[in-house]
Amino acid sequence: MTEGHRAPFRDFVKGTELAAGYLDMRFLGKDVVVLTGRGDDYSGSRPALGELSKVQTYTLVRDTDGVWRIAAFHNTRRQNAMERFSFLYSPATAPTAER
Repeated sequence: MTEGHRAPFRDFVKGTELAAGYLDMRFLGKDVVVLTGRGDDYSGSRPALGELSKVQTYTLVRDTDGVWRIAAFHNTRRQNAMERFSFLYSPATAPTAER
């Protein structure tokens, strides 16, 4: 993931920083976790969690050396109207941090 971010930060998002926040974590076993969060790049003041425009999902796997590593990552732009609609009609779908 680090290598994949080097080129954009040298070019079109140069001078910005990354903000990330945790929403929920679900263990699928003792060595596999799905973590959801929010993220965004920014300049100036760090945005609050609710202002971050991307939803992120990480699949973390504990390796044989005991270190947690990112096995998969997904990043997509938030659709605020759809989130509100979904969470209103199905509250259990809201991330733990937003209940």
